[in-house]
Amino acid sequence: MHVNGVVEPDQLAMLTTILEEHCQSCGIPADSLDRENLAARIVTLFMSGMTGLDDLKRALSGQSDNA
Repeated sequence: MHVNGVVEPDQLAMLTTILEEHCQSCGIPADSLDRENLAARIVTLFMSGMTGLDDLKRALSGQSDNA
């Protein structure tokens, strides 16, 4: 778990994987502002307590558990 803004290596790897997979599935280029914005959104979700892989992926895809 992140403490005081510090993310463990395994957590960073998970966040990177989520970013890469989402960008690839949505056709977001590696050098785009959209990618930077997506990365910021992922980090914000993570730092606000959404630390599960499936939860983060669901949030990015716009799905919820109530759907």
